[in-house]
Amino acid sequence: MGIVCGIEYDGTDYRGFQRQPESHGPTVQGTLEAAIAQVSGEAATVAGAGRTDAGVHASGQVIQFHTQARLQPQVWLRALNAHLPQTVVVRWAMKAPEERFHPRFSAESRSYRYTIWNDPAPTALHARYSYHCARPLDVALMHEASQYLLGRKDFGAFGHSPDDTNPLRPGPHHCIRTMLEARCIQQETNSFIYCDFTADAFLTGQVRRMVGTLLLVGQKRLGLEEFATIVQRAEKTHPGSAAPAHGLCLVRVKYPEKFGVTNDDEDIQRQGR
Repeated sequence: MGIVCGIEYDGTDYRGFQRQPESHGPTVQGTLEAAIAQVSGEAATVAGAGRTDAGVHASGQVIQFHTQARLQPQVWLRALNAHLPQTVVVRWAMKAPEERFHPRFSAESRSYRYTIWNDPAPTALHARYSYHCARPLDVALMHEASQYLLGRKDFGAFGHSPDDTNPLRPGPHHCIRTMLEARCIQQETNSFIYCDFTADAFLTGQVRRMVGTLLLVGQKRLGLEEFATIVQRAEKTHPGSAAPAHGLCLVRVKYPEKFGVTNDDEDIQRQGR
């Protein structure tokens, strides 16, 4: 039986999603696989929709695993949460679609949100999930610059292909992706700034370096034309550096309707049916 789950996690104490040697530290995938083994008594391999980096969070990660245990999704949900640490939670669970499905390769798009706390004083309650920038930021300029990211183009200026480190997928690998949404918005009632991006897929490190470069625009240390040139040239040598990992969160993975995996409140409600 294939089981698909929606996963939420605080990535602070993890070396990323993808399993690594134990000497490197805990990973989200390894933590999930250990919990599955405790519930079913068998080893299982977890596949994820996005291989988030160390320190990156998720509220909308999607995973799948296969098992011989004949447990219903609602039972899996309760049992896994009973064995998982508080930093990793199963939000919903369902049987895998009858059509061939893979949480990564079947995805139409992924959405990330980077959260900035823009205030002279830091925040204690949100420090684990937002980057503190004390300098004033021109959010309107940041948003205007972000529009140069829209469309299908080479994003080599901001990251590299995840397959560059995969020995089973020899290169060269291209850095062409389609950006479907890019925006920077500010909350009127507090100091939060959100940088939201949706694309068919992302390069390793892409969102964090895009945000780091947009921060230079917001601080008026980089002009709009200069930002546009960075995007157009797709060269890694430019002033923008990667923003810290703890401000980034994978918020949603979208799939074609035929799979019936909507990855939102409908999935959370479905488990009660």
